[in-house]
Amino acid sequence: MKILVISQQYWPETWRIVDTCEALASMGHSVTVVCGLPNDSNGKLLREYKNKQFWFQVHNSVSIIRVHDHPRFHGDLNLYLKYMTFANRGKRVIKGLDGDFDVVFVNQLSPVMQIIPGLAYSHHFKKPLLVYCQDLWPDSLSVRGVVDRGLTKPIFEHFLRLSRKLYNSADKILCTSPLYLRYLQEVCSVPLEKMAFAPQYSEPVFYQQTAPNLFHSRLHNFVFAGNVGKAQDVETIVRAAAILKSHSDIAIHIVGSGSDLSHAKKMANELNADNVIFHSRVPLSDMPSIYSGADALLITLSSDLISTYVLPAKLTAYMASGRPIIGSANGATAKIISESGCGVCVPSGSFEKLADEILKFSHLSASEKEYFAQNGVSYSKTFFSRQTFFETLTSELQHLIDK
Repeated sequence: MKILVISQQYWPETWRIVDTCEALASMGHSVTVVCGLPNDSNGKLLREYKNKQFWFQVHNSVSIIRVHDHPRFHGDLNLYLKYMTFANRGKRVIKGLDGDFDVVFVNQLSPVMQIIPGLAYSHHFKKPLLVYCQDLWPDSLSVRGVVDRGLTKPIFEHFLRLSRKLYNSADKILCTSPLYLRYLQEVCSVPLEKMAFAPQYSEPVFYQQTAPNLFHSRLHNFVFAGNVGKAQDVETIVRAAAILKSHSDIAIHIVGSGSDLSHAKKMANELNADNVIFHSRVPLSDMPSIYSGADALLITLSSDLISTYVLPAKLTAYMASGRPIIGSANGATAKIISESGCGVCVPSGSFEKLADEILKFSHLSASEKEYFAQNGVSYSKTFFSRQTFFETLTSELQHLIDK
């Protein structure tokens, strides 16, 4: 297959779509990615990408075409500009491509507007379009305060109409959570027969059990890793850490970057939570070393409706890494943690209960922690198999081409 992938996020930033595209290329498929320009941990454009010669690259057999989107920076306005510039300028880039791709594959994180360039190619060249839905619109806007009531209602309704149009324009939608199918059917009027469940897999690197410990071995280390946005509710972790700051043997590590990072740092400073240690984003290859030093891995999600539907990629990676998990989440995430026996989960936003669980875990024996850890590994291999994911993805892509 000759596959055109649309994904605003791509290498050298560490997103799962990088592994997905490189795996497809290793299977013998021709893969071209149209993506945005990469940002550093402060949201600024990576220096070398100011030179246009880096806007067209081949990395690990994947061809990469960059769209000159707005840098992420900080704040809602910059985030909106990044979203819209990729959608609009991506359409212009699409017009310069040949029409010989067999299928379009949109990796739809936020925003739903990532579908727009893929739809433009699909319509212009009459090619099938598959969307891998990992973030639900318009309800994802709720973490930015945009809801279907009050002053923001007209904005919400605009994106509701847009989301319905874009989701229904796809020939097939794969969803990362089973609850997504119900949402898309009820809210965006997408027929069930156009959708299928395809949970995100755990990259092989996370199954490495012999990685060195990068943290102080005399401390009890608890780690949150990944995107730091409002939906990830790192604020709850910081508030829990503030309760635990009298326990000098407990350290809370935040590894990653995102639009809410500066807010989290400011809150930690205001609460004098000096037991919270912030680390910049690290390459995927270094993540096993980060995880291996953790007494437990932390996952938090906000209490809004959309977060109850989410089954984050972070959860599958955590489970594969062989470390216990402590969550503060509702819905699908809480259900999987309970069902798998990989750790414990308290309701979203319950920072006092989260602090209690962190303290309890700091007193567990190595064998007790290992019990939770191995439950997670076993569940991950059974339900979040990389092989199953690629069998599903390639089958669906080929089916669309054959139709």
